[in-house]
Amino acid sequence: MKLRTKLPELMKSRGLDQKTLAAETGLSPTTVGKLYRSHFDRIDNHTVTTLCKYFGLKKLDDLIEIIWEEDDIEGRQV
Repeated sequence: MKLRTKLPELMKSRGLDQKTLAAETGLSPTTVGKLYRSHFDRIDNHTVTTLCKYFGLKKLDDLIEIIWEEDDIEGRQV
């Protein structure tokens, strides 16, 4: 299983670059860059709430999606 942020799509829809998003949200450029590329080990509550408020998102699914891999699905017990 992998987590992928929808940050590239959200930013594109508003014509934002990473530097601008970082400046307008107060998040560090490093954090924004890692989330943009979906290269993160964890994401804290402050970051999630900041991004959801900024983009007007009502559901976590609008920011982050789960990508199931074949071995995850096969190993899951129902």
